[in-house]
Amino acid sequence: MGQAVAQQARQFTHCLITVEGEAAGIATAVAVRLGKRFFLATAAHVVDEAVSIKALVRDQVALCVSDFVAKHCDNRHDVGVLEVSPADADRFEFLPLDRLCETIDNNAELPAMVVGFPGQFCQQSKPIELTPENSIRVIRTDTLSFYTVILPRSEWPDEGWPDENGICEPFVDGVDMLIDYAPESDVRPLRPNTSGTENSPVQCPSLDPRGMSGGGIWLAQIAESKERLNYPDTRLIGLQVSWYRRRNLLRGVRIGAWLDLVRDRYPDLQKVV
Repeated sequence: MGQAVAQQARQFTHCLITVEGEAAGIATAVAVRLGKRFFLATAAHVVDEAVSIKALVRDQVALCVSDFVAKHCDNRHDVGVLEVSPADADRFEFLPLDRLCETIDNNAELPAMVVGFPGQFCQQSKPIELTPENSIRVIRTDTLSFYTVILPRSEWPDEGWPDENGICEPFVDGVDMLIDYAPESDVRPLRPNTSGTENSPVQCPSLDPRGMSGGGIWLAQIAESKERLNYPDTRLIGLQVSWYRRRNLLRGVRIGAWLDLVRDRYPDLQKVV
């Protein structure tokens, strides 16, 4: 069932390749449909720092889409929006609004699945080559998915969260979430041709999560049908935005903060979301 939860979340998770000159980086995004608009939800530092952003679609080796309708970010909460044109929308699988969960219990330990694209899982041609079609040749990109827990507020570090300069900032209740990054053998790379199979686990503590920024944090819950059959009922509850290496924690931002950014920049969607 854990494999099914991961595969369901992976369906809406896409790899972003950020380009600045000859340098390229890896990031992650979740495709979300709101009304008649199509978005990639990711971290603000992914959107803000990149000169150019390409999105790999449908696990294809070289196909990228690069022309976004708009880019917006909220640096305070580190959430970003890339709007996809209707012409490109059929290349993605978009998560519907009813699969987003804005409200969680901050005082409870909650089971979660984190899905993203660590840079070390992406094998690229060297150097990064822009084709005449403005795509990037990528040999293979595998997702990292792992089952973990969202820590209750009582277990958060007292000192706050360190910024890029090592200065600790206080947490924002109702926005921040902290995730245990020590899932040991429950880490499994997923490839396009392994759906429905049991993938070999990878030891997580040796892995660098950089590249997973913008990846989804999913409530890993199981529901029961009227026929008393269990099925995965994953809900997107946040986006992973940073790593506290010394404490082996990931920081996430609740999906509500991302929706607030959408509401602010798209007044026509306020009645929808």
